Amino acid sequence: MEDLTIRSLADLWPLQAQLNRRAGFDTQSLGRALRAAEESGALAEHGGERLAVGRALKNYLDALAAECHELQECLSWKHWYREAKEGRQYELRDLQNARVEAADMLFFWVSLCQLLGLEPADVFRLYEKKLGINHKRQDEGRSQAEHADHEDENRAVV
Repeated sequence: MEDLTIRSLADLWPLQAQLNRRAGFDTQSLGRALRAAEESGALAEHGGERLAVGRALKNYLDALAAECHELQECLSWKHWYREAKEGRQYELRDLQNARVEAADMLFFWVSLCQLLGLEPADVFRLYEKKLGINHKRQDEGRSQAEHADHEDENRAVV
């Protein structure tokens, strides 16, 4: 692999797409096809593409979940071991590996974004809008029991 200079989220997109193609999933093409079908108003007619995206999403979600588990293993999280009894439950045992696992999670997160037809600018736009919603939720002191009552807020984020 050649020396790379990565300065932004946008620099990651083509690198991740290339890596995913090597692994057998063209995440970027699948996501772009899904987005094109959505923008043309023909999403319902593209069941094959939606199924292909769904299958790939499941694979990448499973991989992301595995990375989350690997990150958790960097902690002394088991309540029955000595660390917990000594008041050190959740102590970070392996900082360097935890950092690598967090970076591994980014690989799969970018892949998920690509499958959903998102580009870096879309991620920033969605983040900004969702950040406003999250601040509003905290400002209003909402409870977890109320969460389902406000899911339409997410559907309105475009």
